[in-house]
Amino acid sequence: MKGTMDLGIILPRRIQSLMRSGGQWEVKYVHKYCNLIVNHLAKISFTWQTSLQIFEVLPNIVSMALQQDKVFNVA
Repeated sequence: MKGTMDLGIILPRRIQSLMRSGGQWEVKYVHKYCNLIVNHLAKISFTWQTSLQIFEVLPNIVSMALQQDKVFNVA
């Protein structure tokens, strides 16, 4: 459980570090339902053994989210 608790501290510190590194930044909240792909990748990232994951084949859950996104954006 300690690893999960550390994420709550590490992420804001990394964001602060990036924002101090220069340039202009805009931080905007996007609800998870408006960004299904990132939401699904975030969920499956908890099972990864390393901080970098390269996919040769798109995970099924991401593929399904892409299909959903196409359906909702056809208007």
